[in-house]
Amino acid sequence: MASTIHKTASTHRSAVVRGTHEFHIVGCSGRKRFASVVSSSSIKSGSFLAGGHTWALACTLDDQGSLASITLELLGTARDVVFTASIRIEDPLGEWPTAVWQSDAIRIQETRTWQLSVPDAYHGHGTRYVRDDRLTIECTIAVLEEYSPKAAVETRNYFVSVVPPPTIAQDLHKLLLVNESKSGSGSSHYEERRRHCMQPDVTFVVEETEIQAHKLVLAMRSPVFAAEFRWHTNGTLLSIDDMSASTFRAMLRFIYTDELPIKASNDTSHSVSKEKYASRRREAMARDLLVASDRYDLERLRIMCQNILLESIDASTVMETLLLVRGRCTCCQLEDSCIEYIASDPEVYAVVRATEEYQELKKSCSPLIIEIMERVATHNGVRKSCSDSIRHWLPTKSWSTYNAAEEVHGVHEFRIHNFCAVQRSLGVGQAVSSGIFHVAGYDWKMLVYPSGEKAEDQGNISVYLRLLSNPPANGVKVTDKIMFHNPRGNSSFTKDGSSIYTEVAACWGYGKLITLESAKSQYLAHDGSLTIYYDFAVTKQPYTSSITLTTRAMIDVPSSSIALYLGQLLVGEQGSDVRFLVAGSEICAHSLVIAARSPILYEAVAAAVDGHIIRIDGMKDTVFKAVIHFVYTDELPTLGSTVVDEDMFAAASRFGLERMKIICENSLAEHISKDNAFDTFNLARRHGCSKLEDYCMGFILSVPTLAKELIKTVSLD
Repeated sequence: MASTIHKTASTHRSAVVRGTHEFHIVGCSGRKRFASVVSSSSIKSGSFLAGGHTWALACTLDDQGSLASITLELLGTARDVVFTASIRIEDPLGEWPTAVWQSDAIRIQETRTWQLSVPDAYHGHGTRYVRDDRLTIECTIAVLEEYSPKAAVETRNYFVSVVPPPTIAQDLHKLLLVNESKSGSGSSHYEERRRHCMQPDVTFVVEETEIQAHKLVLAMRSPVFAAEFRWHTNGTLLSIDDMSASTFRAMLRFIYTDELPIKASNDTSHSVSKEKYASRRREAMARDLLVASDRYDLERLRIMCQNILLESIDASTVMETLLLVRGRCTCCQLEDSCIEYIASDPEVYAVVRATEEYQELKKSCSPLIIEIMERVATHNGVRKSCSDSIRHWLPTKSWSTYNAAEEVHGVHEFRIHNFCAVQRSLGVGQAVSSGIFHVAGYDWKMLVYPSGEKAEDQGNISVYLRLLSNPPANGVKVTDKIMFHNPRGNSSFTKDGSSIYTEVAACWGYGKLITLESAKSQYLAHDGSLTIYYDFAVTKQPYTSSITLTTRAMIDVPSSSIALYLGQLLVGEQGSDVRFLVAGSEICAHSLVIAARSPILYEAVAAAVDGHIIRIDGMKDTVFKAVIHFVYTDELPTLGSTVVDEDMFAAASRFGLERMKIICENSLAEHISKDNAFDTFNLARRHGCSKLEDYCMGFILSVPTLAKELIKTVSLD
């Protein structure tokens, strides 16, 4: 079974270190005088430091005494330096535009001097930039700092923040508590309107107690409540005669939150008697809620209650539970489990026969007694009675599951900046490692030996993949493809293979993957970096797992369905009382849901002149529909283009939807590219998203062309 590709990247990088030097040429009152001073030689600056290296400038003039060329010289014996240089000449009075020139990235090999062009804006206008006999030339050099063995390598995942869990249940639960909370004296007009909108609109009288709720929520969750409200169209006061107030409140709590208000106690400090009393109260509440769930057709609540009763079956309570569920078509599994429990152990059956419930059923010749006795007879014929050590236990149950082979695809991009310097500083057997990345439930990292892993590998690059997690007994199969892309867009190098990892720290790879000569001549980027792509598929071998437990077979509980019900409410538009007009489209919604889920969006509802029609300006209708869909479901619809993602991100910020905002941040991070990196960075900065901003900056610095553009931008500021 294939799954989504896990995309990660790590970079063995050097920092960009920048230095600026101002060279002042003084004594420039006239061109002839200027020419006579420098006719025999160039004018040299003093030496200066930039990026950990020493540099100097030399300027020459033409026959008219105007600046003709600028030469940059690297002093000392440094090698494998990658840098960019820029020239900036300003008019001190600001009357003329600044003359600027920027070099491409340069990698030092044998050449020690470089001709830097005079800015185009300067040509033919040299006298404009001379003030008070002074010409000022500013040179900025940005150096990619040399490789450091201690440099940390981090894996870049394609997300920036952990998405917080949905908050629908908490937000709807606040509706039940709205009467209990007090509004402060400093509450705004909008907050007061919002509190008023969230007030309950129906009251139930249960055991002479008034319990308030919201028709919209109850009708959405229960078809029985929906039918009652249709019958009592104007009724705001309804009586419930066959249920306790505590049970009704617990049922309401479930309807609003999808959570069961009764939980098993984990407090071990209680005495045995107190723990037993708490357990009996929990069972009693489960029985009451089981009846309530049947009455109002709440399937998830019904199954939760059945599981509680299934867990707590014993000889003293099994008949009570059996009589409760007997004849309920929705509780067949629990009924069968009760009968099986009674029949499975002669001593359990003896205790049950002594109960009043059993005796009454026996006198009435109930078919249930006949069924129990037949099941007991069957068990007696096939098994011996249980020993004292397993008294009151259910029969042992076991399961086995065949797990088919599963394939998970991952791609990791490992970039080594200034590869020549790295290779020269590391001998045979010395490796640089990528960041740790996670694929198919295992941790991995790449090991690259620039000078070869063994003596016989010398002159080649060795690349291995190491498993950092414990594999299963039958191992983890990996099919891999290692690629080097030619930065000039020509051919690429590819190597395919497969291996099985049977122990932690195992390594598989290639000692002679590619020759150093080929890598340096064909696959180095213009900034001196080498990028290796490890594309691999991890196959989890098929296996069968077995479990043997002395426990009840629980009933699968459906996942929470509040979001599903709210989504259906949005689509069906039942009970909608507000309309949003967005870019010519009309979108219906419910003010109660808006008030509970998005206070900022509700401000627009409260501020509308016509309380039922709200205009939303500056937004596409598709984007606002996604916002409303998120408000109702806590999830976004399928995202389209990056532009739509950016619009949704801005909308989430506008309406204070934090979870939606983080989902959009992660989507923007996943789709970041050379073409949109700066736009995404600026978007993150506008909306104050520091994590996305940092992520974009890391991506920009990892791409040489973008890093150069960033350096140029900063040098111009």
